[in-house]
Amino acid sequence: MSDIGSATPEESMVKPVEGYVRKHLDLLAYAACQFKPTFKEYVDVVLGQYAREKGITLNTHIPMGCGHYEDTYDDIWKVENIDDFPDIVASMGFGDFFRQEFVERFVRKGYFTTAWTGTVNEPFEQAGFRDPDGWYTIYSVFAYVMLVDTRKLGDVPVPRRWSDLLDPRLKDNIMVNGGDGLVAEVPLLYFFREHGEPGLIQLAQNIKQSGHPAQLAKAAASPHAAGAAVYIMPWFFAQARTMSAEVQLVWPEDGAITNPIYLLVKESKMEELKPIVDCITGPEMGAGSAEACFPSLNPLVDNKLPQGATFKWLGWDYIKSNNIEQIKTYATETFLNAWREKRKE
Repeated sequence: MSDIGSATPEESMVKPVEGYVRKHLDLLAYAACQFKPTFKEYVDVVLGQYAREKGITLNTHIPMGCGHYEDTYDDIWKVENIDDFPDIVASMGFGDFFRQEFVERFVRKGYFTTAWTGTVNEPFEQAGFRDPDGWYTIYSVFAYVMLVDTRKLGDVPVPRRWSDLLDPRLKDNIMVNGGDGLVAEVPLLYFFREHGEPGLIQLAQNIKQSGHPAQLAKAAASPHAAGAAVYIMPWFFAQARTMSAEVQLVWPEDGAITNPIYLLVKESKMEELKPIVDCITGPEMGAGSAEACFPSLNPLVDNKLPQGATFKWLGWDYIKSNNIEQIKTYATETFLNAWREKRKE
């Protein structure tokens, strides 16, 4: 967002202007909960400038709530006509916009184009995050790492790679992001991709319980038996935990597991709405995202990563040659069935 200067949050509010207000949705944007206020501040600056300069108030929807709730546009992926789809969508995760039917209906037909015309931030370039077909624009990631409480490891070495978490000696000694008898789906996708059904079943043996990442970070500070040796959790929460000789943040040698934060931009609207795209993918928004522990793909951003930190990516070939929704459902059910059976013992 280099063209907007050093606007303050007060200046970022979109002031009403006289002129045409579009009915079609120009921007639908879902951001990570911890980053939503900052995301909206940056975007509001550009929306205000656009309105003043062009006399057009863009129609946008940027929900600010956190947690699970019904949203007006939950089923927007089901529309049959591309003209009924928002011109720009910002979203995250392997959700509805990766569904096979949506991909076949719109994505493979070339309706969307990437904002990246050059290289991206080096760790992401090396890991292959740029869509080779130029359809999706991943601009940031939600990264999972490990917190390790060495007091509870016993004679088990500190895990350095994700595969180390399948060590049978870690049975009932891992806690994971989730809650209410569920676990985060994204780590399961990666474990299934690399270790198949046996890997998920073994992981289920080792998972003690799930919980909100803030609770996990607190449990890692406790010497009591209620905790565990290893915690799979978002970097945002892991880094907030004060480290000690006993509790270590481990950035896995094979890379942090990543949940993509991305854009879908209609090729026909890229030039017209370029200020919005440039804002979301730009260095200022990227720096704010990095500060909030959502590393940016913008090559001008210093993500302040640990030395040698890399990222694990599910892979575009894997994503595009499989029905990701079905795989996600199968992996989750396989894990949960094994986990529930183990907990009955």
